[in-house]
Amino acid sequence: MKYCCILFLLTLFACNQQNKSEGSSDQSEIVINDTIPPLRNEVASGPVASFSEKVKDPLNDWKFAVEVYETKATFEFLAKIKYKELEVEDSLKIPNFGIMPKIEIQKGPKEQSCIIGFLDKKGVFKEYKLVQIKNQQLKISTLKYYARTRYKVKK
Repeated sequence: MKYCCILFLLTLFACNQQNKSEGSSDQSEIVINDTIPPLRNEVASGPVASFSEKVKDPLNDWKFAVEVYETKATFEFLAKIKYKELEVEDSLKIPNFGIMPKIEIQKGPKEQSCIIGFLDKKGVFKEYKLVQIKNQQLKISTLKYYARTRYKVKK
């Protein structure tokens, strides 16, 4: 009987505390980076970034090429990669930093390699994916992961 009374009092106390926190509406969530629309009005028909390098082959005119295209979603892009006769597609998701995303492709550390990335608010290149040819095979690796954070601000 004693334990039932204690359990009842604890339950009553917990419910009372939960109601108090739900009733307080002085906090509201403000998303800092919501100034950019999630969908584009116009999707560019050509690539927004590209990289190309000739493949050394005496008989064929092959190339290693990467082109990045916009999609309808503002922060999603499509990478089209070509190596010899192989054609591959990969998706890129860029975090919303409160600015329109700007994709860039830089030369990679080795021959037939490049790094796909984007510019942050300060114009600094942020590495995202490495595209390379290793042992005559195409490899796509994610170098770093990026995310945005939401903050709750008291009014």
